[in-house]
Amino acid sequence: MEQKEIRLNGPKRKSLIIDNRRHWESQPLQEKEDFDQSREKATEAIDSAFETMTNVVQRRFKPEHIFGDRSLTFYQKEYNTVDAVGTDSCFFMKVTDVPKVLDKYNDEVEKSKHFSWELDGSTDCDYTSSSHYGSGSSNNGKNFAYAMYREDMKKVGLNPDCNIENDINNVDANDRGYKSNPYLSQCRNDNYDFLSGKGGGTNHFQSWKDKYQLHIIGTGGCRSRAIPCTDVEFAKFDMMIQAKQDVILKHTKWLQVILAKVKLFESTIKLMTKFSQVEKFASNPKINWNISPEILVDKFGTDVVISIDNLVDQTLNIGKPQQTRDEKIQARILYDNSKVSSIAS
Repeated sequence: MEQKEIRLNGPKRKSLIIDNRRHWESQPLQEKEDFDQSREKATEAIDSAFETMTNVVQRRFKPEHIFGDRSLTFYQKEYNTVDAVGTDSCFFMKVTDVPKVLDKYNDEVEKSKHFSWELDGSTDCDYTSSSHYGSGSSNNGKNFAYAMYREDMKKVGLNPDCNIENDINNVDANDRGYKSNPYLSQCRNDNYDFLSGKGGGTNHFQSWKDKYQLHIIGTGGCRSRAIPCTDVEFAKFDMMIQAKQDVILKHTKWLQVILAKVKLFESTIKLMTKFSQVEKFASNPKINWNISPEILVDKFGTDVVISIDNLVDQTLNIGKPQQTRDEKIQARILYDNSKVSSIAS
């Protein structure tokens, strides 16, 4: 039977669309470079800001009062009723050397914010009281976590782009207030399981807490232990938040380009009927898309046309006694020898 190119069908188009996105995500686009650089800058900003925070916290809560002989830690271990010292990765800061500032409602408030070093800590805090406790529930913090571990998550089949895709692809639905769907919820649940180390992996949430935590004297919520700092120090903490926001922004801008390219291809492939049309597009030097081998293997089908010679042979062979295994081996040896002889001559 002869082979010929088959027509594109729904499953094959879907596979090509997915592979087309894989291709664009691997390309050295400027938006991708900006995204990668934003993650590097955010890591530097987080480490630098935490160094400043360490100095500020230890200025307020002196290490000699926390550790050593007859310290608060000593009495806390000695008496289980004493609860004076703990560790935290979230800090409520209040500037003491500048006047009050205006919040987003134009009200005068103290210049204070909650700053979180947790992996999914909030990145949209402002001067309003409701934002002081933003250390893990909001999706803006989750988006930062997804961006930082994007490649690791993609390797195990997760979708770290789910929130951004939902915002881009469902603008009208979001405007009506329908901000979620079963697929999005499942993605978020799976992403959380990965980042929290369920199933034996690394608990990235905990590793960030372990890396970015300081000893605090006092109990109760963060607002009950507002830590004084200077305006310059506060600005350093703000730079960290801005760097994390920039990671999310650059991730979003890169995906906007990717999704726009894939959407255009998706609309065009619906008009294509043959695989060769896709190959022609992919092989264009400006596109340079190497289609995945798995798809290429399955690009041919079997033609229903059978050669007349094959049909004659098959017809005449009906009823003939079948060759034994030894006869087949001997026939193969004779065939191979005949080929060698013809080449030599």
